[in-house]
Amino acid sequence: MTIPPEFNEVEHLQSVVRRYVNRQIREDFQDLGGDTWEPETGTTRGAMRHALTHKDNDALPVTLSRLFLYYFTYGKAQALQTPVYGVPTEFYQQEALSYIPVVTLRFQEDVEDIEPGYDQVRGYINFRISGETHKTISTAKLTTLANKVKTNFGANNGFVWRKGKVRCNYADKETPYFFQILSRDIAQGKRVIEQVLDIQTDTPNWKYLNISENSEPSQAFPTIPPTESILGKSKRLPRNRPIADVRFTRAECHIYGVPKAVILFDRTKLYSKALVS
Repeated sequence: MTIPPEFNEVEHLQSVVRRYVNRQIREDFQDLGGDTWEPETGTTRGAMRHALTHKDNDALPVTLSRLFLYYFTYGKAQALQTPVYGVPTEFYQQEALSYIPVVTLRFQEDVEDIEPGYDQVRGYINFRISGETHKTISTAKLTTLANKVKTNFGANNGFVWRKGKVRCNYADKETPYFFQILSRDIAQGKRVIEQVLDIQTDTPNWKYLNISENSEPSQAFPTIPPTESILGKSKRLPRNRPIADVRFTRAECHIYGVPKAVILFDRTKLYSKALVS
């Protein structure tokens, strides 16, 4: 079928956006009621959903602004993440982890807390699933862990890890747990470790905790890093051990033989196929 002479490209584009993007937005915010949701802006998620939803009377700049908000600020453009140095998934799962499933807890600084001119602060905590291999791990076991993650880290708008300049090293070879937690102080580091171990109903043995604290942290890890000349231009160096609050976002499990991580729980609702919602 040919395109009719009166065809309007802009209206067609906006119609397609409303049809397909709004459908995805409804799925992302299904906890608010899906198709039965009554628009409101009194809650954080309600305000975000209303801002993201494309309306029939939107002008083209508004349509583009909603798409920008959805893919960049709300974070749907998962492919546009901070560049990382990595290794192939197969090597990571097989060689580095010796076939033992590993859970990764991810944290990131709230958008409104990001200091102008600096990257968003993130945090990662990994732990192995005790007594399991890629052959023995089950969906039931992962679901149990996911529910525990939701309880320990998903409540009250997400667990906040208060990062800082004190390094708390927790190494228990028998369990095994190996953590290097950067925190404001020892008490904050212990709080994070306790919550992580509790996912597998374990309790910390503090004899395995070692504290590394620089005698001059403000000089070793300055809040405002120095600048250096790089490629002929003055560049500010990255921050080392920045003081920031990072909030829990999601938990995933890496299993040998499964190319993509299994999403256990996602507080941000960006992953619709998480084991526990």
